[in-house]
Amino acid sequence: MSTAIRRPHLLLPPVCEPRTQPDPREVVLRHPVTRSVLMPAAEEDWPVPPSDPTTRTRLPDPAPIAGAIVLAAVEALSGTRPVAQLARWLAPEVFDQLSARVAGAPPHRRRATVRSTRVYRVSPRAAEACVVVHDGARVRAAALRLQVHRRRWRATVLQIG
Repeated sequence: MSTAIRRPHLLLPPVCEPRTQPDPREVVLRHPVTRSVLMPAAEEDWPVPPSDPTTRTRLPDPAPIAGAIVLAAVEALSGTRPVAQLARWLAPEVFDQLSARVAGAPPHRRRATVRSTRVYRVSPRAAEACVVVHDGARVRAAALRLQVHRRRWRATVLQIG
């Protein structure tokens, strides 16, 4: 028995040579050049298009997300929603502050609705929003800053009046 290590013989997709205008009098049959994993490939063999960060990751509109975050935070403050549901949408510092505020607030059990949302894009990866919410007893204003975190919006600042 041989204990030699076997290397896999994987073939990469075929790379065709650039086409030139063939001479009509000469018929040449060419097979595409195949490359092995063990054979180095040059850059011209595997062209890589330039990456454009705006086309690679399309972010959703931050306005509905801002409204949903503020609505969920107001519902957590009123006791109709568990604050743990906001962990995904809030930065850790903001989540801790909201959790402490929820722990000290008496429950109201009122239904909240978003009245309006205004968003200003500070940069392609940051937005600031103002959301007006009616929580059943009074109208509240909230300000928040959204930043891109792992290809989605996350609130890094949240102030509810």
